[in-house]
Amino acid sequence: MNRPFLELSEAANLTVQTLRVYDDPPYGREVHLVFTDGSQISIDLEVATTAKAKHYRGDRGGELEILHVHDEACF
Repeated sequence: MNRPFLELSEAANLTVQTLRVYDDPPYGREVHLVFTDGSQISIDLEVATTAKAKHYRGDRGGELEILHVHDEACF
């Protein structure tokens, strides 16, 4: 399965000293890592709203003919 991902290669081979997850309503959460060399990484996990819609036609057999699919990110 091919899924999109975010790779933080600058963290490779570093030792984690502290890992914290902060709650930051209404924006989401922050994952904060502190490494033994003194460097740090902050990852913001934000909630996003999306709108999904299907334009379709149903037949008498219960099958759907999908005419158009909208899968748009909103604000």
